[in-house]
Amino acid sequence: MTQRAILCAAVMGTIALLAAPPSWAGMQFLSYQGEDAIHQGRGGEMKVVDGVDFWMSGAPPHRFQVIGSIEDERHKTGLIGMIVMSNLEKDIAAQAKKAGGDAVILADAHDNLLGTVGSGFGSFSGTAGWGFYNGYGSTTTITRPIESHASRFIVVRYLPDDRNAPPAPPLSAPASPPDYDPTPPAVARF
Repeated sequence: MTQRAILCAAVMGTIALLAAPPSWAGMQFLSYQGEDAIHQGRGGEMKVVDGVDFWMSGAPPHRFQVIGSIEDERHKTGLIGMIVMSNLEKDIAAQAKKAGGDAVILADAHDNLLGTVGSGFGSFSGTAGWGFYNGYGSTTTITRPIESHASRFIVVRYLPDDRNAPPAPPLSAPASPPDYDPTPPAVARF
């Protein structure tokens, strides 16, 4: 196989990756309404992007109110995917500010395989004569996955610390039923 054939196959594969339809859902903000919107975090790993705190694990170590969530899915593969993914955190920060948030908490992030794209090139040459055949064949195939990246961030607004207010439940703790009584039942003696 010639270098020209290999180069042609590589160029065709690159064009196929760039021309692949950009299938992603985009970004949406969902507001949260509920009695359990106020929480007290315990801290964790955090970085700041464009003035918005990104809690990558854990939650803010002070009182905060959940105001909603941002769900985002975007193309990840190829040159277009690299450009789109490079703006993920800035786009999330802008959406959080627009919603009135001070910080976001990473709730989920994963990649989805949408399919594969590829190209192949084959060649064969040979000679025939006097009852025998001598031949040579080769192929070159380039295959690449097409992926999207989905993430979900909880948008929160920081609240002033109120020393007289009862502590808010931790973010991950389930609420107790309202009729729960922690005292053990009385035992009847005969």
